[in-house]
Amino acid sequence: MRNRSIKEQRLDALEKDFRPLLLACLGECADGRYGLFGQNDHPELARYYQWDEAERLKEMAGEIRAFRAEFGQPNTLAERFLHYSSLRGSNVPGEPKIATAFLDEIRRGDFTPF
Repeated sequence: MRNRSIKEQRLDALEKDFRPLLLACLGECADGRYGLFGQNDHPELARYYQWDEAERLKEMAGEIRAFRAEFGQPNTLAERFLHYSSLRGSNVPGEPKIATAFLDEIRRGDFTPF
């Protein structure tokens, strides 16, 4: 059995930790907490929406995307989170509604298990 590269090991660790953190953050957001998807990332609001776990989740998703780009296989769960995090505009639902919809997608099994 060949040794796995450090990048592969790091990716495995990130993906293992990503899903449980995502589910926890989505649950909080669906219950009314803002700051997960960055819709209110204006400097004057930053102190009211500071959420360390959400920031960590965004960092992890970015790292997963970068590693997966090298390997040629996207992580659909991380990609979907990044997609929702990029939505802006007056017609975009609020973060709790987005979180509820995303949780519904996950419960339906729309994503691969990493």
